[in-house]
Amino acid sequence: MLKKLAFVTEIFTVKEKKALFNLSLVIGFRMLGLSMLIPVFSTYAIGLQKSSGFLVGLAFGVYGLTQALFQIPFGHLSDKFGRRLVVALGLTLFGIGSAICAITDDIYILIIGRFIQGSGAITSACFAWVADVTTESHRNRAMAFMGIAIGGGIVFGMILGPSLGGIWGVGFLFWLTTLFSMVGLFIILFLMEENTEGYVKDTSFTTDSSHLLKVIFEPEFMRLNVTGFIVNMSMIATFFTVPLRLAKSFSMSDLWIIYLPLSVIGAIAMMYSSRRADLGNGRTMLILALSVLSSAFLMLFVGTTLLTTLGGFALFFGAFSVLEAILPATVSKLSHPEKRGVTIGVYNLFQFSGTFFGGIVAGWLYAYSENAIFSIMMALTFISVALIATSKKHRVEIANRNNSK
Repeated sequence: MLKKLAFVTEIFTVKEKKALFNLSLVIGFRMLGLSMLIPVFSTYAIGLQKSSGFLVGLAFGVYGLTQALFQIPFGHLSDKFGRRLVVALGLTLFGIGSAICAITDDIYILIIGRFIQGSGAITSACFAWVADVTTESHRNRAMAFMGIAIGGGIVFGMILGPSLGGIWGVGFLFWLTTLFSMVGLFIILFLMEENTEGYVKDTSFTTDSSHLLKVIFEPEFMRLNVTGFIVNMSMIATFFTVPLRLAKSFSMSDLWIIYLPLSVIGAIAMMYSSRRADLGNGRTMLILALSVLSSAFLMLFVGTTLLTTLGGFALFFGAFSVLEAILPATVSKLSHPEKRGVTIGVYNLFQFSGTFFGGIVAGWLYAYSENAIFSIMMALTFISVALIATSKKHRVEIANRNNSK
């Protein structure tokens, strides 16, 4: 695996490697801080002053909501003022929100802190920055490295959160998240270079709604945006439901036994499919991954044993890892360089909206029927397969093939 990863990294120049490494650290640390809180957030927040089930759900979900709302403004600002300034601002807001959450014992203040956390929406600018510093023929693999950083942050966060929180308290986890944001800020301000050949600054900064509507409703982008919404909705719904099944057989401290091999499966699937996409098979890889995702939900729907749960979860993890790399890479390839930040911002708006609604739908349906969650997710992924299958093949496949030359 290490030899294969080293071989893949040889395609990048030294400058590209440095930029990818630094941006992966920033995104990975940020995701690590967030993921440490996921397993312990609800039990912690319900014990705060003035707390209720609804307010705990609001505190949990408001991060995804504000992330969705601020993706386009931050992406747009990064097109005008540059990636560094916008990412630095987002990390600062994220750190301030984390610190507020760390010091409070009031549920309403926690909601405010989570709101500020989410307002630091740097994902669009970071992925646009990756697109700026890499050649188009290698962009899927570049996105894959970012995806590995995100996946690694999620896996290690899920493992470390309950352990560290049990020893030092959840407030300590929020302080760690604040520290991670400051480390990211240092990297962005002092270790990253922004002036690259791939970046074309938008000199006509405007809130022109007509351009935004064109980006949102342009058919090819709409297919990708809706697919991003469905994929993230299915992700949060799966991570809501499957751990509850696994809790019947595994303690929280033993979950690393599951997540570690799944992360390896996801990384291998991500790197292989990204390479195939860079060679001109982007649409095929998307359709294949979405089909596997549907199969995963079918397996989780028909069987509730530990074996079928682990099998379905493994299929889900591999397919989701592939989609997390190829979808944003495809969006960046089809976007105009001057509008790349706002275009990726629209995509991330749909993604984080899917995260928000996935949590609401899963939480609502779980009390009635666990299988209803998987049947709905399976139906939605079938819709995504149809959307991608009816896309204009030449716009993705020929672009990828020409860029790979």
